[in-house]
Amino acid sequence: MRILLISCFFSLIFNTTTSIFGQNEIEFGGIGGFNLSNVVGSDVSDDNGLRVGLHLGGYAQFEIDSEFGFRPELHILSVKGTSSGGFRTIYMDFPLLATYQLAEKFKAMAGVQPSLLLTARVDDGRGTITNDIRTIDLGFVLGGWYELDEKWGIGARFVPGISRVGASGQERSYNFNFQLSVGYRFL
Repeated sequence: MRILLISCFFSLIFNTTTSIFGQNEIEFGGIGGFNLSNVVGSDVSDDNGLRVGLHLGGYAQFEIDSEFGFRPELHILSVKGTSSGGFRTIYMDFPLLATYQLAEKFKAMAGVQPSLLLTARVDDGRGTITNDIRTIDLGFVLGGWYELDEKWGIGARFVPGISRVGASGQERSYNFNFQLSVGYRFL
C-alpha cells in the first residue's frame, strides 16, 4: 500500500511539474549524505545526544526562470532518532523545495518535508516500536546547495519537525534533523 501511495504521489508531482514548467531546463540526479538528528521538545530529557544516520535518494530540479526553481526529492532511506536509549527511526522523506539562485553556483532552498515512517526501534528491550510513532512526519526545510562543477554538488540543510513524533499526539516531542549531502547530476 505504501509503495502504491508513493508511486501515485511522484506520478502526480512529475506530471504537474512537467506541464507547469514545460520547456524549461530540467535536471535529475542522485543525492546522499549524513543526518545529524535528535528528538527535541518539552517531553524529552535534556541528555539526548545526536544520532548520526544516512540519507540516500534522488532529485529533480525544474527551473522556472533564471533565479527561481522547484526541486522535489525522494530520500528512500533516512535514518533519524537520538543516541539516548538507542532510539532509531527510518523514514522515507519527500522534500518539496523552492530554490533561489543567490550566486552563480549557490542556491538557497526552502520548503516542506513530509516523511513516511518505515520502522522505529529502541534498544531498551522493547525492540520495534513502530506502532508508538506517527506514520507521517512533517518538517520545514531551510538550506543551500553549492555546485562544485557541472555534475557534482554539495548541500546543507536544517529540518525542524513541526508534527509530534508520538502516535498518541500527547507527547511534545519533535524530530530535529541537520543534513550534509553530496549530489551527482545524471541529466
